[in-house]
Amino acid sequence: MCGQPCMRCGEQCPGFRMHGWRKICVHCKCVREEHVVRSVPGQLERMMLKLVSDFQRHSISDDDSGCASEEYAWVPPGIKPEQVYQYFSCIPEEKVPFVNSPGERYRIKQLLHQLPAHDSEPQYCNSLGEEEKKELRLFSQQRKRENLGRGIVRLFPVTMTGAICQQCGRQICGGDIAVFASRAGHGSCWHPQCFQCGSCNELLVDLIYFYQDGHIYCGRHHAERIKPRCQACDEIIFADECTEAEGRHWHMKHFCCFECETVLGGQRYIMRESRPYCCHCYESLYAEYCDACGEHIGIDQGQMTYEGQHWHASEECFSCACCRLPLLGRPFLPRRGLIFCSRSCSLGEDPDNSDSCDSALQSKPVSHKTIQNPQHSSTPRPQGGSSVTVTSKVNTCRTAVKAASTTTASFPLESKGTNVTMHYYIYLAFLWWFTHMHYFLIKIQGIYIT
Repeated sequence: MCGQPCMRCGEQCPGFRMHGWRKICVHCKCVREEHVVRSVPGQLERMMLKLVSDFQRHSISDDDSGCASEEYAWVPPGIKPEQVYQYFSCIPEEKVPFVNSPGERYRIKQLLHQLPAHDSEPQYCNSLGEEEKKELRLFSQQRKRENLGRGIVRLFPVTMTGAICQQCGRQICGGDIAVFASRAGHGSCWHPQCFQCGSCNELLVDLIYFYQDGHIYCGRHHAERIKPRCQACDEIIFADECTEAEGRHWHMKHFCCFECETVLGGQRYIMRESRPYCCHCYESLYAEYCDACGEHIGIDQGQMTYEGQHWHASEECFSCACCRLPLLGRPFLPRRGLIFCSRSCSLGEDPDNSDSCDSALQSKPVSHKTIQNPQHSSTPRPQGGSSVTVTSKVNTCRTAVKAASTTTASFPLESKGTNVTMHYYIYLAFLWWFTHMHYFLIKIQGIYIT
């Protein structure tokens, strides 16, 4: 599979090249199933044959013989050609495994993802100890013996009144095609498009499932229900100790910076897209630059963001571009890539010589009925790192310290321009007229009384 292009990165990736132990591409950092694979890799094909063989040995289901097809890369076993078409008519077209089609590539991708070879065979794992290899074999054998199954596709008898799909709850009528899972009970059935993993909601590739606690799962997510999986090497953790952070798990030696691979045990780190980075690599790769001073914003510094712009969360940087009034915690008016405290400042006028109306605009934003809209708010970025917690018993201790973050936010002043100012002028005029008319009426009334 070496050299295959990445479907996610396109031409940016020169081709798949396996990392030493991460099971990702060293060029684009994507997992191997994201790369174009035109045929089932040899190791996966051998594992699949062994998996099916093990299933048949423990199976109590119907005959597993099936019809051959030159049109499809795979067909459900044990059904007639006309039933094959009926089955695939229920599946989304882009997932139907026609030969040399996107559906075939989807199937291979799901085989790699749902049935990791390193979940079953020690030779596909990195640097396992002898005790861990033994535990992996026992783990794999137990899952195959107690949980592994393969769905059986057949027509629901016309003479029967029907059944309820275990996934969607809708009825399956007589004459409809359905998928049955013997480990779930002989009366349990699904629509073909509903035979999905209970965790990732993807179609169960080649109808292979693992049954646990009333639900069906793909191999990957069933294994993760029993043992934690290392986020770095993608292997099941059998060691007595592991590192737990942000609700995820790592082998002790694998909790390291995703970029430079510096071990982070007991060190500060920043989590990005479920990948830990040391502070130095995070700053060099992802630090933003302040739109006011032009300096980069460190991880220990507060940051204000608004529509792709970034500022230090300081009075010097996050301030009016005209009069330098600090805007932290205040309304602001964004215009032409700059932020201002008022309309007069945004127009380049001298705020000291502005009339009473514009002064009110600056000092009393409440008169404009400013709405604090989260879609137009400045969003603080996380600061600092956090220390990881090493857990001795992974099944009981699930604690981790999350990165600290600022919570200060400012809201832009969504003024209506001349409309708001005109309304305020009208209000002042009405107030002047009402005051003077009231005084005039009182004066006339006094004359008449006299």
